[in-house]
Amino acid sequence: MMRSAGTITESLKNLLFKAKKKPESAKTSFFGKNKKMEKTFSVSELNNAVKYYLKNLHPDGVWVKGEILGFKADKRYASFLLCEKEEGTNNVLSQVQVMCWGNDFWDITRDLRAVDRTLSLKDGLCVQLKCQLDLWPKAGRFQLIAKEIEPSVTIGELHITRAKIYNELKDLGLHNKNKQLPIPLCPLRIALIASRGSAGFNDFVSEIKSSKYAFGIDFYHAAVQGEMVEKEVVLAFDKIVKRKNDYDVVVIVRGGGAVTDLKWFDNQKIGRAIGECPIPVITGIGHEINLSVTDMVANINFKTPTAVAAFLVNAALQYEMAISQLIDGIYREAWELLGQGKMDLHEIIKDINSEGKFYIESGKRDVSELSENLTNSVSVFLKRAEENFKHYEEKLAIFDPVNTLRLGYSITRSTKGKIIKKIDDVAISERIAVELKDGLIYGEVVEKEVKHGC
Repeated sequence: MMRSAGTITESLKNLLFKAKKKPESAKTSFFGKNKKMEKTFSVSELNNAVKYYLKNLHPDGVWVKGEILGFKADKRYASFLLCEKEEGTNNVLSQVQVMCWGNDFWDITRDLRAVDRTLSLKDGLCVQLKCQLDLWPKAGRFQLIAKEIEPSVTIGELHITRAKIYNELKDLGLHNKNKQLPIPLCPLRIALIASRGSAGFNDFVSEIKSSKYAFGIDFYHAAVQGEMVEKEVVLAFDKIVKRKNDYDVVVIVRGGGAVTDLKWFDNQKIGRAIGECPIPVITGIGHEINLSVTDMVANINFKTPTAVAAFLVNAALQYEMAISQLIDGIYREAWELLGQGKMDLHEIIKDINSEGKFYIESGKRDVSELSENLTNSVSVFLKRAEENFKHYEEKLAIFDPVNTLRLGYSITRSTKGKIIKKIDDVAISERIAVELKDGLIYGEVVEKEVKHGC
């Protein structure tokens, strides 16, 4: 005979109460007979009794706050774990199974979307739920049955977490460090962090490829939703920084989504990676109203991946226009200088033509005067030279040996023809020749006498 849950619960309470006060005499001997047999329940009776007891313990339900993990849903229900994590880490301190049935699931979804049309239950979302305490009799598993949600708590937790992380980065001086980096005038070399094949990735690449500019994109895959976001985005930055000279900008993009999807980018490690990155970071993580910490610390943020691509294409366009204007300016100035040069040259030619004749005539006169002066000077010079020549000729005639011989003098030479000027120039027995005006006398030195006082 099946007993009612109320009867079973009452019996269970009595049983538990009595067990605490069980006397020694009530103990059962292994070999002996039981002195007193306690009430015995089947497993299903026990579980149903606990279920009934839990339901009536808080008949109006209790509010429970935690983070959703392992979310699953179909048309009939949603199930997930509600977790409490250690602050600042992903370590789960405690968790409980939650079930949300049919109409309650739709009501909760409706209440969330009344606050933000993109909101829905999903992994990582912090929620405050009103639940009934429950036990699944078949498995003996304690669980909560979600009935209502307080959407403001979800939104508030996101804002609180975001502000906390941003202030931590501000204390480290990293909240605006990347913003101080200048974006190159023509940022063609792009390091792209995105999820391979995602809508955000495709939108960005499609917009870039449709331009006429030679952009170079190196792709670094990273999850943009879920527990792997932090690890993979930070790893991508580590790889990019090692090649910092190869890039003009770093771009992070993801497709559109709920405001709660931004929580994965409200991350201190990602914020630090951006703050410490030596390359300007541009974000387009797909939300029209709210900004994540990643957006706030980036150099520039945009609402969508397409907007980021449009910004880069426009930068290339502006650079091209600036270069074109510069080239046009150079051409104009060159033509102006060339025209002015032609005018100046024409004036110079005119001056040469008008003044050239004057200089030529003046030159002719100067040459004529110079020629006349030169002729006169040469005549005077030649006359003086002739007079000097005659004077020197007369002097030379005086010293001519022939004239000297005519005066009765003689010239004595050695047999070698050397003129003997002093007694030491000749030796005893040496033959000599004495030249007179009319001939030569040959002799031999027999004696030498030195004249003192000479």
